[in-house]
Amino acid sequence: MFDFIGRRKVWFLLSAFFLLVSLGGLVGRGLNLGIDFTGGMTMDAIFAHPVASAQVRVVLDRQGLGGSNITMVGSTGHEVLMNFPAVSEARRTALNAALSKQLGRFQIVSLNKVTGVVSQALVRQGLLAVLVAVLLIILYMSFRFDFRFALSGIVAIFYDVLVSIGLVALVHVQLTTAFVAAVLTIIGYSLNDRIIIFDRIRENLKLMRKETLATIANRSLNQTLVRSVNTAVTVLLAMASILIFGGATTRDFAVTMLIGVFFGAYSSIFVATPIWVGWSEWDERSKAASRRAATAAPNKKDDPKGEAPKALKRGKGLKVAKSGK
Repeated sequence: MFDFIGRRKVWFLLSAFFLLVSLGGLVGRGLNLGIDFTGGMTMDAIFAHPVASAQVRVVLDRQGLGGSNITMVGSTGHEVLMNFPAVSEARRTALNAALSKQLGRFQIVSLNKVTGVVSQALVRQGLLAVLVAVLLIILYMSFRFDFRFALSGIVAIFYDVLVSIGLVALVHVQLTTAFVAAVLTIIGYSLNDRIIIFDRIRENLKLMRKETLATIANRSLNQTLVRSVNTAVTVLLAMASILIFGGATTRDFAVTMLIGVFFGAYSSIFVATPIWVGWSEWDERSKAASRRAATAAPNKKDDPKGEAPKALKRGKGLKVAKSGK
């Protein structure tokens, strides 16, 4: 049986490392917000001849669209995904003419436009969806288990989301509405994995009453390990297939899911359960200390001033019975 809990300090250090890397991605590169959040236009074009992103950028810069986001789709160099600020129909016609003149014939696969008002509404709705999901999870886990299980699970879910967002920023994946869907899916997956493990811990708490919490948690993790790994690998293979064969429209969703599912499985074993064990052990020590203090305290009714134990210890106040006839 692998000792997960005995090495929890190692897992906490490793988890802190992942968190620092993700925060570095957030601070260093920042979020690559798509037009769903910033407003603008996205154009997916397939060129007759291979082109380079630098060539496309030169054309966009000359059209006054500097700072646009250009993504090469696939490895052939034919398909290009361009995100740039919203422009008028006349400027877009001029852009198409310039691209055709400089880079050759091309076909527009899709063209989408999102206004700033719509993007602000999407941000609000996305944040509200995540907040409501978290609150419902707290209520559900508190009802099904107890508050310690619920809070341990929520801490791990926040860890999953924060690390996923940071690593997504690090690899510069574009954030669209599909990203919000991916985050909610990650939360649901992580919650499901956590409930399986916590449910087994709850069962073993009844069956292994004489064992320590660390032993019970280790047994539960080892019993559910194969199931957790198999589920994670299955989802990861599905997301890898979408990433490879799904095209540009599903690429960002697949990358976010790959990162989130991996860390969802990781945190269920190496973050959520060790947090619950540490908290529960601290709670038991605190209750034991309170019971010892209550037992050692003098009886207030018989000895309000608490002097009897001292007097007895010093041998004072004792009356020796005299033998009588």
